[in-house]
Amino acid sequence: MKRSSLLILAYTASLTSLSAIAGEFESCPTKAFIIQTPSSIPISYGVELATGSYVILSSDMNRIKAYNGVGFNYHDNFIYGWDYEASTLGKTGDDYQISPLSVNKDADAAAAGNFYVGDIAIDENVWYGYRKNKGLFKIPLDNPSNYSMSLVAGSKANATYNITDFAFHPSDGYIYAVTNGATGSLLRIDPSDASADNLGVVVTSSGTNFTFGAQFFDPSGTLYLSNNKDGKIYRLNVNDASPSADIFAYGPSSSSNDGARCALAEVPVGDNVDFGDAPDTYGTYMTSNGARHSIIDDFYLGSGVDSEANGYPTPLSDDASDGNDDEDGISMPTGFELGESAIVLVTATGSGGYLNAWFDWNQNGEFDSDEQAISGQSLTPGSNTLSLDVPTWGKTGQTWARFRFSSLADIGPTGGVGDGEVEDHQITITETGVTINYYPSSSGYTSVAYEDLYPDQEDYDMNDVIFHLRFIEYVKNDQVRRIEIEAKLAAMGAAYHNGFAIQLPDVAFDKVKENSIEWSIDGIAQTSSPLESEQTNAVFILTEDLWDHTSIANGCNFLRTETGCGTNHRTTWRMTIPFETTIAQSQMPEFPYDPFIFATPGMDHGLAAKNVVGGHPGRQLEIHLKNRAPTDKFATAYFGSREDRSSPNSGQYFLNENGMAWAIEVPVTWQHPMERERLDSAYSDFVDFAADSSGATKPSWYTNPTHSLIFNEQ
Repeated sequence: MKRSSLLILAYTASLTSLSAIAGEFESCPTKAFIIQTPSSIPISYGVELATGSYVILSSDMNRIKAYNGVGFNYHDNFIYGWDYEASTLGKTGDDYQISPLSVNKDADAAAAGNFYVGDIAIDENVWYGYRKNKGLFKIPLDNPSNYSMSLVAGSKANATYNITDFAFHPSDGYIYAVTNGATGSLLRIDPSDASADNLGVVVTSSGTNFTFGAQFFDPSGTLYLSNNKDGKIYRLNVNDASPSADIFAYGPSSSSNDGARCALAEVPVGDNVDFGDAPDTYGTYMTSNGARHSIIDDFYLGSGVDSEANGYPTPLSDDASDGNDDEDGISMPTGFELGESAIVLVTATGSGGYLNAWFDWNQNGEFDSDEQAISGQSLTPGSNTLSLDVPTWGKTGQTWARFRFSSLADIGPTGGVGDGEVEDHQITITETGVTINYYPSSSGYTSVAYEDLYPDQEDYDMNDVIFHLRFIEYVKNDQVRRIEIEAKLAAMGAAYHNGFAIQLPDVAFDKVKENSIEWSIDGIAQTSSPLESEQTNAVFILTEDLWDHTSIANGCNFLRTETGCGTNHRTTWRMTIPFETTIAQSQMPEFPYDPFIFATPGMDHGLAAKNVVGGHPGRQLEIHLKNRAPTDKFATAYFGSREDRSSPNSGQYFLNENGMAWAIEVPVTWQHPMERERLDSAYSDFVDFAADSSGATKPSWYTNPTHSLIFNEQ
């Protein structure tokens, strides 16, 4: 068995005899063949999948209508596809000319018309073609003197899916295809009856619909998809448990697109390719779909470009090892300071090029979609001066930037491109002139305490949940860039399960730079986002159940509210929250913002709470500081129920008829009441303080306790 090189097919002006067919391809091609039909004239391209670079193999395939449903037949090393001019199967050899074949059709095949979906099986020498609502058809290719075409039994009823190409898997016997539209779903098709299993959505468009007119495999089971409109080549491994497509390279675009390749051929890198050299988390090695460019003469950044067989991340970069540093097209004279503009000097060799650049502002080891600082910037040959804005939400310290020069304006930070160069540069981000404001101080904490029996007061010992909090605001020119929160669980005298959260009143949800939030619990970094969805304001969930973070001694029911139940350990949350754009200091909520507890979803929270909403309240029950409005998820039916005397129209929330609240702030690390000792007994001045809505009466009530009633242990 011989194998061949790369190709795609097109037309023929008239029927030709079998003797006129050119020779077979010499070996199984590594290139992909793309056949397009602009102006009704088929053109065949050879595409290097690794970079998307392509050459025209034939601008005239000797046909005046489309050549579609093409597949490479490794059994004889020819290409076969549907010849629209002759309405029959065509055969193409290494001269890229189409020779129509004489095919006997059964009644269903004769009525099916032309085919634009087709491929050749791997485990049998058979061409298969598909038409929606018509069925799956096959033509055995073993006997050139007697080709026959027939409907696959039972396939017509299954032919309901919308595809424009499909491809045979190299080893499992199934056909695979990704559907067209705003989302592409992966189908696994059984060639025995055309029944299809939908393996789920693998790619989603942010704009126009997909039309995957060319689809083909490599030996590992990776499926490549060429989108007609923009020529972007996606890839996905159909053997993955949850396959997902990413952009692999950038090839030729067309309104008409069909493709074929030998599914048993590897995808080589090529002999003249430039790779990046940032750490591989950014996409550098070929196995990581690293940024790579085919090198062409007189089209690159700076004075030259060298080729690599693969990416070599720093410190293994060939620039460092071979003494030939081609990273000379970019210079950055101004440095990068958060919230300020920066200048980038770019030297371009060659005309018609565009620059795209990404900066890892948040230092997470990736170039995120919102970290593209230069997008499709047209460059003139020679020196170009560009300006960009450094976001306030970035992090100070060393990080990486990637610059890509290409004749394509729309490319991403990874994947292959058919020309140009990629340069990776390590940069340093700085920050000056920033004032740091602490609340209550740089070394102290404020306390927030909660009674969780709302809307009843019950024992009112105000120790069901107690947190120590410290807040930090980073301010420049009266604009807040980011905040930090430190929260320590000081005590928990609650049998019920409560969560803890902090709301930023009047700070919109979308003002927060969510993917740059950093937070930890007892020093362990958390990967999930604490920003709660479906909220108008920004709300951060530290935990849905404080009992998950509580360890109590033997014989104790609660944490630090009973004698002998003290501990030096405090579960600690730390959170850094950057904003998309700065917020004027005058528009920030007053300290301590709005910390609150809520009922853990799915857990009992007492009959009084349950009766208001008809079941376990979960997020519907929140307890906030006096006169702090609840979040969108709070059930307003609690207002006025039982002992609550909230009046939202008057701006009064979470207080009873005596002005006593279910949550209080004490601006020190407070000594709270013992279990089942009422707050107003342990601190008798609190009654007068609570009754005065101005807060002017006995504001230091928390300094005069009845010592026998408060918790004094460490």
